[in-house]
Amino acid sequence: MGIKTKAIKDKELEISIYQYCKKYDMQLYIMILLIRYTGYRINDLRCLRKRDVSGKYLEIVENKTKYLEQKYKEKAEKDGTSPKPPKKARKILIHPTLKKILDEYTKDMEMWHVLFSSPRGRNKPLSYSQFDRRLDKVTKEFNLKDFGFHSFRKMCFLAVYEDNGNSIEKAQHYAGHTSSLTTSIYLDLDQETNDKITLEMKDPLRGLIGS
Repeated sequence: MGIKTKAIKDKELEISIYQYCKKYDMQLYIMILLIRYTGYRINDLRCLRKRDVSGKYLEIVENKTKYLEQKYKEKAEKDGTSPKPPKKARKILIHPTLKKILDEYTKDMEMWHVLFSSPRGRNKPLSYSQFDRRLDKVTKEFNLKDFGFHSFRKMCFLAVYEDNGNSIEKAQHYAGHTSSLTTSIYLDLDQETNDKITLEMKDPLRGLIGS
């Protein structure tokens, strides 16, 4: 089982990570910005080509969605029932700041060029393990814990939540989750809620012990 990653809530640390990656690893810099701005998973992004980011929107049928649809289909065939209808591709408007960065990054690329080409093959995308080794250098440089590519995904949805008046519904919608509980657990908000309930609970021993 992989580590459970957490969002980075220290804004100065977040900016420092971007600055470090921009200086030492441009491909990693672009990848983590894509995740941070869009909330897509790394495996949904690493095979992108210039043509995919040349318009206003980024539209991807996420790999996890494809996997689940196949599982639903297999189960339906086994049970003799109808499978769930396919989920729509997740379509995200490319943020103006990200768009400017992507246009600069891809200005000398052909439309068919992959964004993250591997040095091992002509126009072949970097593998997840290659990206992971690069991010591990960042982890060690900043002495981070519970950190990974999913940290930036959580930061994206957490920002949606906080920037919209702590709206779990907006975060759920942007993440494409089927329930607000899924989003709450994913962002570790369930623990925050439990902590708040505990602190607001009427103390049954108030006035009997302590002050």
